Amino acid sequence: MRTWGRSVFFIVFALTGFSALVLQVVWQRVISVHAGVDLVSFTTVVAAFLTGIGLGSLGGGWLADRLGARASVLAFAAGNLAIGAFAWVSTWLFYDFYEQHAASLTSPWAKFAFNFALLLAPTILMGLSLPLVAKGLVERIADAGSLVGRLYSVNTLGAAAGAALAGWKLLGTYGFVTTTRIAGLANVIAAGLVSVVYLLGRRASSGDEPTPTSSAPEAGAGDEESSPSVSGVGSAVPDRVVALGATPWYAVYGLTGAVALGFEVVFFRMIDTIMRSNSYSFAHVLALYLLFFGLGSALAAPVVKRASRPDQWFLWLQFAVGVTALVGPIVLTKVLPHTPWAADLKSYFRSEGFEAGFDRGDGTARSEFLPVFFGAPLLIMALPVLAMGASFPFVQALVSERLDVLGRRTGQLMFANVVGNVFGTLVVGFVVIDRIGTSGTYRVLGLALLVPALAAAWLARGSTRRRIFLGVGAVLVMAVFVRFFPSNPFLYASLNGVELGQFRLAEDRTCSNGLRDQGDGHEEMMVNGSNQNGYPFDDFHLLIGLTPTLMHPDPQQVMALGLGIGATPYGLSLDQRVDAVHAVEICGPEVPLLQDLGVRRSPELRSFFADPRLDLRVGDGRDYLLRTEDELDVVVIDTLRQQAGYSGNVYSKEFYELVRDRLAPDGLLAEWLPTPRTLNTALEAFPYVTMFKVASYHDSVFLVASKQPITFDRAAVLERFAALDPAKGLSPEVAASARTFLETAEPVCPITPERIDPVTDENLINRDLFPRDEYFLNNDPAVLARYRCA
Repeated sequence: MRTWGRSVFFIVFALTGFSALVLQVVWQRVISVHAGVDLVSFTTVVAAFLTGIGLGSLGGGWLADRLGARASVLAFAAGNLAIGAFAWVSTWLFYDFYEQHAASLTSPWAKFAFNFALLLAPTILMGLSLPLVAKGLVERIADAGSLVGRLYSVNTLGAAAGAALAGWKLLGTYGFVTTTRIAGLANVIAAGLVSVVYLLGRRASSGDEPTPTSSAPEAGAGDEESSPSVSGVGSAVPDRVVALGATPWYAVYGLTGAVALGFEVVFFRMIDTIMRSNSYSFAHVLALYLLFFGLGSALAAPVVKRASRPDQWFLWLQFAVGVTALVGPIVLTKVLPHTPWAADLKSYFRSEGFEAGFDRGDGTARSEFLPVFFGAPLLIMALPVLAMGASFPFVQALVSERLDVLGRRTGQLMFANVVGNVFGTLVVGFVVIDRIGTSGTYRVLGLALLVPALAAAWLARGSTRRRIFLGVGAVLVMAVFVRFFPSNPFLYASLNGVELGQFRLAEDRTCSNGLRDQGDGHEEMMVNGSNQNGYPFDDFHLLIGLTPTLMHPDPQQVMALGLGIGATPYGLSLDQRVDAVHAVEICGPEVPLLQDLGVRRSPELRSFFADPRLDLRVGDGRDYLLRTEDELDVVVIDTLRQQAGYSGNVYSKEFYELVRDRLAPDGLLAEWLPTPRTLNTALEAFPYVTMFKVASYHDSVFLVASKQPITFDRAAVLERFAALDPAKGLSPEVAASARTFLETAEPVCPITPERIDPVTDENLINRDLFPRDEYFLNNDPAVLARYRCA
């Protein structure tokens, strides 16, 4: 292929990487609306996505060797056209089509199978890409490692750009549907460019397709063992390395793929905690991860052609992944606290960070934005991910022996890595973090990468003594870093800005939770570094649960979405007229932490957990509402900042419609009112909405919504309040404050004569597929929100 044609392919491969990650970010988010936003849901979707990529890589390798170079190029173009077509209708499939069948998807495995089936076709097409393009571009086997490494790097860098642009701009500005179609357009453009290159190349060609540089028959196991060299590398490679063939490298790359995805899980948990989880965190971390990976591959690609021992480079780079991954948290928690930046670091970790946005509230940006949003990922994952990316060209060189099987070898290599990716994601996501937490997972993953180091020592040139020295040295180096890696309690105490004894930690696959002792008798519930309110209870969070229950004439079945510190569901449970209190919390560790708090000092929580009416479940609250057959009298939603990741799932028009459909005819919904757009959105689903302002809590407001006219009968409410069970543990101070509120509260609602038109005023409401409040950086401050109240 001519030089200009090869250059076009690099542009095309960057475009397809861009599209793939934009689609992955959007599809994951759309699927989460119905399938849930817990780590179990996330892990199963990622595993399904990767499985399709792996199967596509395997099939693409076989197809490429059958088709030959030119036909592989055309197959690559056709695959991109198909991906573009799928992207155009994908949000309908993952959202509307899923909703039509949601009632029959009653188990996690059913949801997984459904999503897997929908993801399979487009991800297989994505997986075909690298083997097909490798077959079409590589003309000399000695160039395979370098050229395929460069292709992989530009594809990964394009993916990094896709994740960044989708997360920071496209989702919040254009919504999910338009964003998927932008990504699909990139695939169509890629197919068009490839077709032009193919046609021009065919016209310029003076004969048939060039004969491969090697006309040897297809390699079997015996051929691999007797191959005289590795990817054109000369006699510097020992015979015992050549004799291994390709199969052991597939196995090692599968192992390192499992470790790589395991590290990605813990990297995200660490960095998300540091950034205080918001809607931009996930795409930001993913973009930086891919950027470092792509840069590593790009830096290593020119080196591989000059490397006499690609096996040593690959194996020691994998060992470097494990060592450097352990270094970052050690520096963050044990080195930086003894530097001049210690006070600033602790101050940030004790703050809410960016949980409430990147603006200080006075129009000025937070000064710590750049150091935290870029410094933290650099410290935690830059070096290990660079090493991961740098290892790819070397392992590609190790398995690339002849042109006639290059597509198959490339596909098998990617398949082995993706199998490891899926295994690592599932095992770390479902088992390892659950059993040994973030710190233990780091240690286990680091120790796993001793395997390639010991293999490197065994394959090294020189005497047996030298090989033993290298192996023992690797074990000692890893042992030192594992030994000094912070324990799980110390790690999370540091990330929450307190000493070890001031933080009670509970962690599982869903979340990392902790109770942070403020030193003044006040304890705060922290979820992935984000403050979820504190104990002793304040009256605002208690009143969100208590007020609608007292307003209802006969509240038998009530429900709380989210526990928080426990104040809101506790408020629901105070009324003895209630027959059942359903509570759904997505973060499992909150439950034992709150139970422990009850035993230690909270009579409110002791009575709440001992209440025989309590039906407590760990899971996604929206998913529960989608499947429950109960008719509910009161539904309350624990306070959730609109900037938090996935908050759009509970502030959307479709969510309010779901709650409305689960409420009894006179049922009530209550929740904090964070923005004017939230009220506008609730009014699109409920004909009657009123609001209450709580002066004792910074004039914060909560809304109450219903399908029927809402009456605040103060005399009846106060009579029911007086009848509350005194044994439920309500403190005299909070009881007095709540009584004062109920005696003086006046329902309020600003009224405008016009109704919001959902077509012309779409910007004034939140939708499942366009959660505007959640993507707060993309909101236009000049848009004046209008209230309507019936």
